[in-house]
Amino acid sequence: MITLLLIPTGICLVVAFLTAGVVLQKNWSAPNVLYSKTVAALRSKLLEDKNGRYLYQRYAIWCSVTDSRMTPEGYALLSLCCSVIGFGAGLLIGNIVVSLSLFVLLLISPTLILFARYIVRVNKMIRSFAHFVDLFTRHYSSRKNIVLAFRDMVADCPKDLQGELILLNNTMADGTGALKAIESFAERINHVWAHDFSMYITSGLEGETADIQSALNRLTSEMFIEQGEREERRSEIYGIWISLILVIIISLLLIPYNHTLLKDTYRLYFLTPDGQALLSLAVTVWSLSILLAFIWGRRHG
Repeated sequence: MITLLLIPTGICLVVAFLTAGVVLQKNWSAPNVLYSKTVAALRSKLLEDKNGRYLYQRYAIWCSVTDSRMTPEGYALLSLCCSVIGFGAGLLIGNIVVSLSLFVLLLISPTLILFARYIVRVNKMIRSFAHFVDLFTRHYSSRKNIVLAFRDMVADCPKDLQGELILLNNTMADGTGALKAIESFAERINHVWAHDFSMYITSGLEGETADIQSALNRLTSEMFIEQGEREERRSEIYGIWISLILVIIISLLLIPYNHTLLKDTYRLYFLTPDGQALLSLAVTVWSLSILLAFIWGRRHG
């Protein structure tokens, strides 16, 4: 158990150096780019690795889609700081299990909360995606030009997808290229419908298919059929969520009731090392389970 403390201790030292960089940047005029250079160096090292580059890009997409004010670096620093605070709080109590439990919980929670916000935003987009494709198909049938069809449909676009459509049009216009713009559009939504739509649009842009009208009509019909099935599945998941919320409320109400029946439970759970360890593990597992269940329900509902 003692050796496990080396991991959070090392992270604490990293956070300490980063915090020192922030302090030096704000208070000293000579080395005023220390923190920026440190972050840039860490980012470049991360982007050199294939897995690190993919992870950073996914973080960047989550931040962008959710309109977060924080960058991936900001979330990384927030996670580190929170985990260090939790780890230090456990050390003040004098319980290693509490330190490690709070360290893990506070290290992972910011990422899970960001991803949950992203899933909620994407889920709203997917509900309107069939109408989005149907609208594009109608504009394309009159224009027979993919880029102009995207531009013409902005005013009538579903609200949940209007921001992504505007970004798509701006990306096409800034010289990035229509192919990269539509690929980025699909990656941001990261759903099978978006990837299918991107595949058909790419086929039309590259000239592999002279007229993608029939393919888009078929995709629209399939999406409307599948959307009805998703609504049925969503109603079942809502029923499960209501049951789960009732169980959570009953469990929370039973805690003080249990204390009234067993007067010694407060001392056992809050004042003894074993009780504190069990309580911290329970809170960690309970919190992570709720977040993961929410993400799964939104992702598949």
